[in-house]
Amino acid sequence: MSSKTKNIVLIGAIFLVLFLCYQFAISNTLRLKNEHNVLQTEQKLLENAPEKMGILTQKKIYYDSILNKMNLGNTSIENNLLRVITLEVEKNNLKLIDFNDPHTFEINSSQLNTFDFTLEGDFTALVKTIYVLEQKHTFGEVVHLNFEKKKNYRTNKNYLTARVFIQNIE
Repeated sequence: MSSKTKNIVLIGAIFLVLFLCYQFAISNTLRLKNEHNVLQTEQKLLENAPEKMGILTQKKIYYDSILNKMNLGNTSIENNLLRVITLEVEKNNLKLIDFNDPHTFEINSSQLNTFDFTLEGDFTALVKTIYVLEQKHTFGEVVHLNFEKKKNYRTNKNYLTARVFIQNIE
């Protein structure tokens, strides 16, 4: 074997040893170093978690007390309707897009109120919500219901909106 062949075999062996060292030692070390850095950042985020939890609990108590003060005895049909709509929207994963002031019309000695609001979501959730509002509560009857399919051109997705009129006589 000539010295040129020996040198080529030696250089090949050196590259093979370097490759094996990287595969079995260096790559594992780098992976563990990255994992260690991630765990350290998570630890820093969780260091003052009990303090943050205490502050959030105090805020919750404060905001609950404010909401209890603003309850005002549930005297307004509009407030009760909005409260029930909000609960149904959260339960059925909908969005309340618009809630307009009620339109009032006086006939003889009685007053006719029409509440107008718009919801966004999937069809079955919209129908469930409207059913609950009309059948399970005493807000009045649904006199108009308009479903409209719209397209969001930014995300290129379609969505369904429902404009609802609920009418009651006082």
